[in-house]
Amino acid sequence: MSIDDIKQNEQVTKFLELLEACYNGKLKQFSDDFSDSDSTFYEKLKKEVQRSKVGEISAKKEDIFKKYNFFLEYRLWEENNTDKKMKKFDFNVDGLIKSICK
Repeated sequence: MSIDDIKQNEQVTKFLELLEACYNGKLKQFSDDFSDSDSTFYEKLKKEVQRSKVGEISAKKEDIFKKYNFFLEYRLWEENNTDKKMKKFDFNVDGLIKSICK
């Protein structure tokens, strides 16, 4: 069975699409922004993504990818937001988002 024959998990597919949109597909940049306190996070993340591309993932891993997607969707919203009132709201919520995602 080839990799093309395996149905990729919806959350992983979404993660890869959002990663491309926010970071031009650069996993290292995402890992630096997502977890600046864990120096091993990038290597763990790289392995998670590689494993998820070739097979099914557990419900726990799917939840982790949901968390990554939430972070990336917020980043995308932040990049596209130009309203000054919403920028102020964005600033107030930024700390909350980071605490939820860690």
